[in-house]
Amino acid sequence: MAVDVQPILPSSNAFDEFIRAVGDKREQPRPWADLGTYPWSEEDFSARYVRRANYQQLYDMQETGDEVEDIIAQLKPPAKAKLLDLCAGNGRHAIAMALRGYKMTGIDIGPGAVALARDTARNLGLGIDFRQLDVLHISFEDTFDGAYLTCAGMSDFSPSDARTILQLVERSLVPGGTFSGEYLEKAGDRQAERRAWQFVQADSSLFLDVPHLQLDERFYDAQTSAEVERAYVVPTDGRTRAFTRCRQYYDEAGVRDLLESARFEVVALAPGSAAGIRKVVAKKT
Repeated sequence: MAVDVQPILPSSNAFDEFIRAVGDKREQPRPWADLGTYPWSEEDFSARYVRRANYQQLYDMQETGDEVEDIIAQLKPPAKAKLLDLCAGNGRHAIAMALRGYKMTGIDIGPGAVALARDTARNLGLGIDFRQLDVLHISFEDTFDGAYLTCAGMSDFSPSDARTILQLVERSLVPGGTFSGEYLEKAGDRQAERRAWQFVQADSSLFLDVPHLQLDERFYDAQTSAEVERAYVVPTDGRTRAFTRCRQYYDEAGVRDLLESARFEVVALAPGSAAGIRKVVAKKT
């Protein structure tokens, strides 16, 4: 989405608050331990995300169709199989799957994303069960023939949370059910830290609905194999807020350990949907 980028000048008090916040960096925070992720479940944040990341608009039918055919090739579900879309977002994959005859359940923590997914499915006459639900709290048992997590979604959780999610997914699958997930591939040489000032004026952004000054910070922690993206934002008449997102990188051994600890058998590892992304396919044993 194009953003009108113009210099803005916050009030002196707001600017002082901003400088104090970003300058108070005694030591680098620890990913996952000191920092978490975006407030996906907040109504306002989710609504802004839906406006700025409407995947039904960003991805055409052909691209979504190609991705879905790849998921089907990985899961190999029988006709009319019951499938679980984890972190379904605006529902483009689940909707495309339903159009191919599969019985779909999609879960996502974002209220705005789920509302849009439900509206789209209803307008298409599809009976998809979209639920606003944290994947850490799913409680299905022996229900689905397959489950999938796209867009490097395995990397959006700490290793301990990812392990918990996979255990819950394993429980949700019928015997012999298949899971397909994408993750960020661990790189041997990453830029340790980048900091850049970004002056933004727009009707809204992912973080605020008013013009604001923003400093983006990104660094990679080699000890934990995690990347942190942090945005400090302050409106011209407001106080500084920090929005943080951690993402976890895995090598093959780490991914195998996650799946096998959840009683899955890894059957395939392959390139994912974009550069730097890998996918893993595993069966419930």
